[in-house]
Amino acid sequence: MPIDTVIAEGISIKGDIIGSGAIRIDGKVEGNVELSKGIILGEKAEIIGKLKSIDIIVYGKLIGDLECRDLYIMESGRLEGNLTVNRFSVEMGGKYSGNLKMTDNEINLKQKLEEKKMKSDSDHETVSS
Repeated sequence: MPIDTVIAEGISIKGDIIGSGAIRIDGKVEGNVELSKGIILGEKAEIIGKLKSIDIIVYGKLIGDLECRDLYIMESGRLEGNLTVNRFSVEMGGKYSGNLKMTDNEINLKQKLEEKKMKSDSDHETVSS
């Protein structure tokens, strides 16, 4: 997956990250991360919040729920939260603690992101008389 954005080791972010590209996170994030094309958590990544994307690859640590089509928990990956996925794999040594829900539903993030943007735009509009 081609990466559009990188949050490097040593960088901390508090707040949600929402977009249409793919991201690699090697730093710390306190907030939800929702990207349409993919999320990679590097080995040093520490996330407290929800993750949502088409494909998610976890080398680092997530404390929070996750929703995706394809989930790959790598050997160093650690997840604590509820998982909703179509398919997943766990390398020997990878760990997760929580509930797992397997679904056949395609996650249509592009449509959901557009709806969220439209709602946000309408919330910020002002009416003058």
